[in-house]
Parts: sequence; C-alpha cells; structure tokens
Amino acid sequence: MQIASLSIRNFKSIQNLQISNTGNALILVGKNNTGKTGILKAIRAALGNYAVTEGDFNEKNQNIEISMTLKISHSDLCQFHVLGIVSQYKRFDTWKKDFSSKLPSFDGESLSFTCTIHPTRGIRYSDCSHKHNRFLPQVLPRLYFIDTQRQLTSFQEDLLMFQEDQQLIRLRSNTCMFRSSKICNQCFNCIGLINQKRPEDLHLCETAKLLEYKMYQLNLSDFSRRVNENYLKNGGIEEIFYTLTCNPDTLFSVTANAIRHGQQQPVPVENLSNGMKSIYMLSLLETYIEGEKQIPSIIMVEYPELFLHPSLQKTAGAILYRLSKKNQVIFSTHSPNLIANFTSRQLCQVITDDHCRCAVRDHADIDQILDDLGYGANDLLNVGFVFIVEGKQDKNRLPLLLKKYYPELHRPDGQLSRISILTTNSCTNIKTYANLKYMNQVYLQDQFLMIRDGDGKDPNKLAAQLCQYYDERNAQDIDKLPKVRRRNVLILKYYSFENYFLNPKIMARLGIVESEEAFWQTLLSKWKEYLHRLSSGRRLTALLGKDFETINDLQKHFEAFKIHIRGHNLYDIFYGPYKQEEAALLDQYIDLAPRQDFQDILDAVEAFPFFESRKQ
Repeated sequence: MQIASLSIRNFKSIQNLQISNTGNALILVGKNNTGKTGILKAIRAALGNYAVTEGDFNEKNQNIEISMTLKISHSDLCQFHVLGIVSQYKRFDTWKKDFSSKLPSFDGESLSFTCTIHPTRGIRYSDCSHKHNRFLPQVLPRLYFIDTQRQLTSFQEDLLMFQEDQQLIRLRSNTCMFRSSKICNQCFNCIGLINQKRPEDLHLCETAKLLEYKMYQLNLSDFSRRVNENYLKNGGIEEIFYTLTCNPDTLFSVTANAIRHGQQQPVPVENLSNGMKSIYMLSLLETYIEGEKQIPSIIMVEYPELFLHPSLQKTAGAILYRLSKKNQVIFSTHSPNLIANFTSRQLCQVITDDHCRCAVRDHADIDQILDDLGYGANDLLNVGFVFIVEGKQDKNRLPLLLKKYYPELHRPDGQLSRISILTTNSCTNIKTYANLKYMNQVYLQDQFLMIRDGDGKDPNKLAAQLCQYYDERNAQDIDKLPKVRRRNVLILKYYSFENYFLNPKIMARLGIVESEEAFWQTLLSKWKEYLHRLSSGRRLTALLGKDFETINDLQKHFEAFKIHIRGHNLYDIFYGPYKQEEAALLDQYIDLAPRQDFQDILDAVEAFPFFESRKQ
C-alpha cells in the first residue's frame, strides 16, 4: 500500500499544495525553510502519527484538509481479509464486497479520502459518500517515522512487540527455578528438567518459564540474528542482543543492548551514537519488513544523512532503496549520497512561491537539484571513456579484463589511464542521470558504456527499455544529456559478471577445484541441496521443462544455467574460500581463459574507436 497522490490545504506554510504520481519513493529536496518538514508532518497527521497543534494552522479559523489517494494492491486486500479489517467475512469474495460497500471510494485499485482537522483539533475522515467514515482509519497504512532526534525507545518498542506471540499472558514470576532468591538471567538451564515432565504435571512457574523459553527461541533469537546480519552489513560494529523480561505488572517487554566485539560490558542501544542509532533503526525496519505476512508500510525519515559519515550516508541510501522495494519510502534530504539509487522521477523539489508559501515544482528542475546537492564533474575531468556499472564488484573485476586486452590503458602503478568506472546500482537512477549530464558538459558525449546484468531476461528488450528511458528524459532535458544508443548499452550475456568465471577447465588449472569432474559434482550437489529452490532456479526449471538429475544434464544446459542462475549464488560456491586472494585469482583466470569466454563484453567495448585502436 502506498500514497498515490496528496493534497494539503491550510497546514503550516502550505496554503494549497498537490503532489501527484508518487511511487514507491518520494524524496523531498530543496533549500532550507521551504516546507519539506511541513509536508512530512501533514502526511503524519493524516495517518494518525502526528497531533496537530494550534501553530500548524495557516489560517487560524479554517480547517486543515489533507486529501490522499491510496494505492491498494491485491496482496494488500488479501492481508486485510486475513486480519479481518473492515469486514469479518471468511470468504474473500464476500469480504471484498462488504469491504467495497463500507468504503465506497474504493474503485478496486485505489481508495480516496480527506482528513479534515478542525481548529478545535477534532478530526474526521470523509469520502465520496460519508462526512465521517469510521472504517477509513482501519485501512490507513502503518507509518514508521524516524525523526531528526532519532528517538529510539517508542520506535523500537513498536517494532519489537510485533515479534511477540499474540497469545502471551501475564506471568507472575521472574526468579531462578533453582534459587528463588536469585533473579532469572535466562540461562534456561531449567528447561532440561521441565522437558522431562508431562504437561499436566508442570506447575505455574515451570509453565511460565517454558513459555518464555519457547517465545525467545522461536521468535526473538532468530529476529536477533537477522537484525545483527543487517546491522553489521550496513556498517554496525556492535552486536545487538535482546532480553525478554516479565514482572507482575507488565506483559513481556523487550530490551535491546549492544556489545562491541572484544568488550564485556553491554550498553543500551539508546546509548549508541546518533549515527549508529540511525543505521540500527533502519536495520530494524529492514528486518521487520522481511516478514512475508507484513502489510506494506510507509517509512518516513527526516534527513537520513544526519549524524552520518558520507560512507554511511551511502549505506543509509542503499537501505532506503531496499526498503522501497516492498514499502513506500518518504524522506527529506540535502545529501546527494542519499538519492544515488533513486530515479529523477522520485524527486520532488520543494520551493517557496512569490508569497513565501510552500510549493512544489510541476517539473523538477533537475539541473538545480543536482547542483544544490553537490554533484559535479570533477571525477570526469581528463577522462576519455566512462564505464557505468551496477555493482561494486564489477568495478573491481572489469579493470582486470581491460588490463589483459588493452594493456596500454594502464599506468605503471596499475591504475587505469583516462578511464573512469562509475558504480550506480541502477542504470536509471539519479546518479547515472547526473553523470550523463556532466559527461555532456565536459564533452565526453557518447564515450560511455552502460553495463547491465542480464538477470536471465531478454537482452534486446532490456537494452531497448533503457534507451527508451533516456529518450524520454531527453525530451524533458533537451540538449542536457548525451544520446543513449544501443551501442552505449551492454546487457551481459550471463546473469551477472560473476558467471563469466565458471569455466571448470580453467578453475581446475588454478586449483579452485580439484578437477573438472569435482566442479560438476559440486554444482550438482548444490543444485539438489538449495539452488533448485531459488526463484532463479525455479524459473530455469520451468523454462527447460525438466530438472537436473545428472552431471550430463548440467553440462548439456550449462549456458542456460549461467544465463538464468543468480551470479553470486554460483560464484560463491567456488570462490567463497578465496576472498583474500580473489583479485589475483581472477587476474590469472583472465590470462588463461580463451577470448571467446568474454566475447560479448569485448565486442561491446571495441565498438568504440577508443578501444578498437588499443586492443592487444
């Protein structure tokens, strides 16, 4: 569920403002004091996350009106049905009919309403038929808000309490099962004795302790593990652990502490630096929304870049991008690092009009936005050719290939000469857009190549979509962008760059596998173990109309295997143990591998005279 359009009247510096065609991300950019925070507060007020004050009324004696159109997917409806929202009917068709009758503004795909706030602070939700529809608040999307103060306590409790079993009852004891004078420290040494009893023989304390143990093991322990995985992946250096407590007056409550590796004394996560609290809060959200049963929410962050080093700003931007895959993400920012993964269409430029009121540009001034956010052409000066790649690993591996086939482009120190390799995560995001704009300014023009993963899809279709995207952007920014032609786009033959390094003959010569036979045996074993369950594995099986039962089956369809199976899933099987010497191994691999193994890449590169005249 997400906000598709928004209208705000009489709120703070906003007299009348409309934002339409919002997607899975809405990024508010603009100078200070233009009204970005006001827009965020208005959305929060409409969704019940912010209590309006007297100072929020632009005209004191007039109502605040916040109108929204919510996009509701079929999966959202299924979740509503399961949870009994608006209607209690068990059959989905009957439930949906009742749902639609109680919410007449629902047209099958979207729901429109207006939240009206009276100067006395009375609130009503109206639609096309009702002055106040009591069912509307039930379907409002859940909003998770991270403010500038990084207030952690309520935010964390809200998320963590969702990890608890709904049928928990109050427990009356928190003492050790063996020593009543000792507070339980959740060592759970008592569980062995409890498990020896029949259920009907357990007394109250034992039943409570068993419930507490099951709750922790089946819920918090796994959640804790996943939070730490995401937190450490995103730059955290502490380990987060949760303890579950119960006392006579409260339900189970969860506390979170952090312990830095090598230290003994834990500290509450509230005592982390504001920067690490930001990363922890985003990691907590990322972990929570991974749950399959969660209704997509709205995630709102006020200036995610606050308290963060530029490298962690990029991490936060990457987390927000991942969150936007399943949820709508709304945030304000002044940092170019936060928007690198998003497209220009997801930017909303907030300005002040001639009367100093908050407004938004109908068509964002991308030049002004990029300049305000600090994009420049410094990285492209004295460069003759630019590669635009999606992943950080591609930036490390591509130079190895260029070194082998175009050695004169390398300086004595091993660095590329007059070549820049830019990582963008997506070929249609704002960072790519910005770089193309500045390429045009420094007269690089068409001397660039975008390299996109094949992802098991039709390469010609993917390339055509990319060219069309920039044709449409060029129609808006006439003469600002270089023409993106077919030769400027390389869709990799295989799923990703990693799959070019899976020649069993070369791998055996390098000692990555004991023999070619060992390669095939390992691959078949991993296929049967888990590769067949991956989404890419299931698609491949459906495409071929058969499973892989023997080594011969793999050998016969290995090209299709490399085209359709995710690269890191294959690559890590064989190269995972060699992370420390990976670069040296791949360098040797390229030296030994026949040219045809990289033919599609080399053909695309040599379509440009810059390389054709310098090839080995």
